[in-house]
Amino acid sequence: MNLYTLAEKDLAFTLEDSQTGGGREMILVDTGGNKTVLTGTIGDIGYLLDTEGLPVEGRTITACFRMSSLKAASGDKYITPEAGWQVCYTDMAGQAWTLFVTRAEPDRTLGICRLILSLRLPQNTEALQ
Repeated sequence: MNLYTLAEKDLAFTLEDSQTGGGREMILVDTGGNKTVLTGTIGDIGYLLDTEGLPVEGRTITACFRMSSLKAASGDKYITPEAGWQVCYTDMAGQAWTLFVTRAEPDRTLGICRLILSLRLPQNTEALQ
């Protein structure tokens, strides 16, 4: 087993272990409504720092998972999600969230996919007035 194969296999412990690791269940929903249950990490940070280290309001939401797990769970149909997919999960406070993929950043060296997520913004501009 070479180093890359070993590293991808170790992701099962670092990304997917929900008992002693940081794994959290998430549901990926493609644009056709097909659901795939995965375990990975979710990061939702609501307080950021600017380039000078000063606090600013903002929100960065990401999800990471093993690409091999998505491929296996989807019957080899998917490896990388696309913009427009949804990610559903429940946070530490028990609140359910449905977020939307704006960008997928696959790392094909180790087999990790990081999703940049956003909240659904109002589609109707009248709602903003």
